Amino acid sequence: MQLRKTRSLFVFKLALGAGAAVASGASCTAVSIGPMDASVEDRRAIDASTPDTSSEPDVAFDQSAPDGASGGCAAGERLCSDACVDVATDMSNCGGCDQACAASERCVAGACRATMMCAAPQQTCGGGCVDTMTDTEHCGACGVRCMAGQRCANGTCAASRCPLGERDCAPRAPSPMCVDVRSNSMHCGVCGNACAAGETCASGVCQPSACGAGTTRCVVDGVASCRSLERDRAHCGMCGRACAAGELCVSGRCEAPCAAPSMGCLVGGARVCVDTRTDEAHCGACGTACAAGQVCTAGSCECGAGRRLCLAACVDLQTDEANCGDCGVVCRGGQACTAGRCACPEGTMSCNGACVDVQSNAAHCGRCNNACAAPSTCSRGACDMRCPLLSTLCGGACVTLLSLQTDENNCGRCGAVCRAGSQCRAGACTPTNDNRADAQLIQLDAAAERSTTGTTVNATHDGPAVPCSCTNGENVWFRFRVPTAGVVYFDTAGSSFDTSLFLTDSAGTPVAAQAVNGFYSAGLCNDDSRCGQGGGFTNENQARLAGYLSPGNYNIAVGGCGAGTFTLRWQYVTEGAGRNFVDNRLLGTGTAAPVTLGSGASLSAATCGGTAGAEHVRWYLSCGATSERQLFSVCRSDGSAEFVRLSVLAGVAHDPVLYARSAQTGATLSCVDNSSASATVDCRGTIDHPAPVADQLDSNHYGARLSNLSTPRGIGTLFVDTRTGGPGMTFSLYSQVN
Repeated sequence: MQLRKTRSLFVFKLALGAGAAVASGASCTAVSIGPMDASVEDRRAIDASTPDTSSEPDVAFDQSAPDGASGGCAAGERLCSDACVDVATDMSNCGGCDQACAASERCVAGACRATMMCAAPQQTCGGGCVDTMTDTEHCGACGVRCMAGQRCANGTCAASRCPLGERDCAPRAPSPMCVDVRSNSMHCGVCGNACAAGETCASGVCQPSACGAGTTRCVVDGVASCRSLERDRAHCGMCGRACAAGELCVSGRCEAPCAAPSMGCLVGGARVCVDTRTDEAHCGACGTACAAGQVCTAGSCECGAGRRLCLAACVDLQTDEANCGDCGVVCRGGQACTAGRCACPEGTMSCNGACVDVQSNAAHCGRCNNACAAPSTCSRGACDMRCPLLSTLCGGACVTLLSLQTDENNCGRCGAVCRAGSQCRAGACTPTNDNRADAQLIQLDAAAERSTTGTTVNATHDGPAVPCSCTNGENVWFRFRVPTAGVVYFDTAGSSFDTSLFLTDSAGTPVAAQAVNGFYSAGLCNDDSRCGQGGGFTNENQARLAGYLSPGNYNIAVGGCGAGTFTLRWQYVTEGAGRNFVDNRLLGTGTAAPVTLGSGASLSAATCGGTAGAEHVRWYLSCGATSERQLFSVCRSDGSAEFVRLSVLAGVAHDPVLYARSAQTGATLSCVDNSSASATVDCRGTIDHPAPVADQLDSNHYGARLSNLSTPRGIGTLFVDTRTGGPGMTFSLYSQVN
C-alpha cells in the first residue's frame, strides 16, 4: 500500500530561495534532508539551518592554486602554506587559504557553520537558539526583525504591543492577549497564575475577597489571609500579635497552658483547669458532659455494669422493652423482653405484630394468616373442615374454586405455589413478562456484564415473526434503553434448553439486519451461537446476538425449541469508548483500509502508554473458549499492515500502541508498545519523505502486535493509539478474528 504524502510550503520556499541565489551570481550551499532514523526515546532535532555533511556540495569551489598554478596538488585540493588542503572541509583554510573557523564551528562546503543544535521548535540564529515563532529579532526566519511597535506571533510580525503596565499572555496567538497582571485573577502577578475560587488579585497577589464568620482579614508581607483572632497563636486578639512560645490563644488572650493532665476549659465564661479524666461535665474533652446515670472514668462516660447508654439514659438491654437486646428495639403487640429478645408469652405466636393463640384463633389457625373460612372455626390449630358450597379446604382454610384460577399460593390446585417471576393465570403459573406489553425492565451497564434468570414454561408466543429457527414458540420479553449509541450484546450461555433471541424497537418492529456485523436476519435473530463449549457456553444450541444500536428503547424476546429456564446475559460498549469508534465489527482475517489518527485528546489510557493521539477503536466478538485466539497487528509482516513511523516535513515521530479490553469484565486484556523483531516478524514503520525523495523503512521495530490473545465471551474492543507525535499517524490494521 502506498501511504499518502504531504507536501510542505517549506520545500517551495527553500527551492525559491536557492534559485534566487544562483540568479544573482552568489554562491550557495544545497541543504539535503535525508532519511531519519530516530526513535521516540532518542529523537534527533531537525535543524534546517545546518547542512548535511554526508551529501556532496552542489556548488563547486575554486580549489586551484593562485594564478592558475596547481602547485602539484591533487584534484579538489589547493596549495596553502606549502601544503595541499581540501578548502571545502579544512578548519584552518575553509573556503580559502588562512580562513580559519572558530572552535564552535565546522567547515561545511567551504563555509564555517555553527555546530549548535537547538531543541525544537527553536533554531540557530546569530550563534544562539531562538524561537522564530515569537522572537521579534528573528521573526519567521533568522535576521527578520519586526518594526518598533510590532510583535512576533506565529512567525509573522504583527502590529500592536500591549499598553504600558500590561503583558501579552498569548505570545503565539495571531493577536495579543493584553492582561493587567496586577489585578487579573486568571493571570495574577505572571501569565498563567490563576487565583483559587473565591480569591481576587490585588497588586499582583492572590488574596481572599472576604472572610467568613468568626475570622478577620489580616495582611502580612503583602499576603492577605483569614484568621481567627480568638484562637490563632500568630494573631491572638488582633492581627500580627503572636503568643510567646508555650502559650495558647484562648478567647483572644495569650495564656499559659494547664499542667498535665488538666486541660483549660471555659466554665461560666472563665478558663478553668479541669481533670478531663474524671470531670463529668468535661469528660475526655472540654464541654463533653456525661448523660444522667453515667460516670467519667479515664476520660470516658460509662454506664454501670450490665447497662448501656440509649437515648441519653443507661438501660438494661436484657429486660428493657424499649431497648431489648439493642438500643431502640421496642417490643410490641404484647411481647416482653426476656434475655435481650422480644418474645410472646408461652402458648402464643407473633402474627402481624400481635401475640395470638394459633390453637384457637380463626384468623391465624395453626399458623399466622391461615384464616378459617366461615362457617369453619379453629380448634387445636386446625379449621373444622366445614367449607361452603363451591369452595374447598386448602392448607386449613376454605378457598373458592374460582380463586384457584388466580391464587398464586394455590394455582389450579391446593398448594401449587407460583415462583418469583411468574403469576397465576387460568389456573397455571405463567411468566409475568409473557407479553411484550409486560416486558421486564433491564439496565445496560458499560462497566461490565450483567445478567438475569427467567423461564418460558407455560408462556405463550407474542410478537412478530422473524426468519430464524425456534423463534415462533413460547417466549418472554425484556425491555431496555440505549442511552448512547454503541454495541449491545446478548447471549443465553449455560441455559437449560435450546434457546433463541431476537430484537425489536419500542413499537415491536424487528430491528433491521446488520450483515456487516455478522447478523443477516431481521431482529438480529439467532437460534444457535455455534460456540460449542467454553467461556460459559455448554453447547452450540445456546443463542447470542450483537449489533450497533442508536439511542432509544428496545425489546428482546427469549424463546427457543421447547421451554425451560434460562440465563440472559448482556454487555454494552458505547461509541464514547474512544475518540474514533468504528460501528462495523472486525470479522475474519484481513487488513483494513488505511486510517489516519485525527486531532483531539485520547478518551482512553492504556497500561503501557499511548495517549498522544485520538485513538481508533474497533469491536469484535468472542465465544470465550480457551482454544479461541485473536491477532491484531500494524507490523508489515502481517498481511499488508503498515504504519507511518516518521514524517520528515512535520518533524514528528509516531510509536503505535495496541491494547484490547473485555466488555464482560471491563478489564484490559493485553497492551503492547514495541514488538520484538524475529525471523518472521517485521515491525518497522515507514519514513515519509517529501517528493521527489522516496519513502523508506525505519531501522527500528517500533510496530505493535497483539498475538495469541484470549478474549472472554462477548464483546472485545481493540484500541490503536500512539505514544508520541500526536495526530497524523496513518496505519493499516491486520486482524484475525473467528
